Amino acid sequence: MQHKILSLLFFTILIGCKSLPQSALNHSVTEYQNGQWLLSEMWAKKSIEANRSISESQYMMGLCEFKRQHIDVAREWFIKASSSSNQDVQGKATAMLGIISENKGDYAEAEAAFATAAIDLQGIDRNEAAKRSSSSSGTQFVSDNTYTLQFGAFKNKTNADSAVTELSPSLINAGINSIWITEDTDRTGRKLYLVQAGHFTSRTAASNRRKHSDLPHCIVTVTD
Repeated sequence: MQHKILSLLFFTILIGCKSLPQSALNHSVTEYQNGQWLLSEMWAKKSIEANRSISESQYMMGLCEFKRQHIDVAREWFIKASSSSNQDVQGKATAMLGIISENKGDYAEAEAAFATAAIDLQGIDRNEAAKRSSSSSGTQFVSDNTYTLQFGAFKNKTNADSAVTELSPSLINAGINSIWITEDTDRTGRKLYLVQAGHFTSRTAASNRRKHSDLPHCIVTVTD
């Protein structure tokens, strides 16, 4: 179990020492990098007690507890850090919550966490979170339905193609890399072209993703 959990820790140190004016947090990061989890925790606690860089220190506490296999304790620290005003801390703490949920077998919750984290993260971390948001369910979670986000229904395929072209950059930037057109019919039998994106294993996961302001208006729908 230990190897499985630690192998998923692709979110490591979120803050470089040069950006840390607080000595206690500096010490915490240094000790973490040296593999001294208890010492790292001690310094992170000092930073919290001094009311300095609280969310960053909470994240460090979570990482240390995670390394020590105190998963439930780590989860509580990551929940606190996930409400940080620091976007990077918020994203990485949320991603760690996704890793924990994934290891506990709650793949729908993990998928939602990774999708949310992808909004706040940058670069490689964003790509990893986006990848996990679409693959965390994998073959491990069986659902009768798959859910997606629908961004429009068009009577003309040319208009649907134009919508895909227009939407693709913003969706990719939001961590949703798949967008497609599904053919359907309305009540009168006329053909419709539905512009859809993203795969979710639960309506809750899709709804949570839809609520974020980085996406254009869309609805949650069930796919075949």
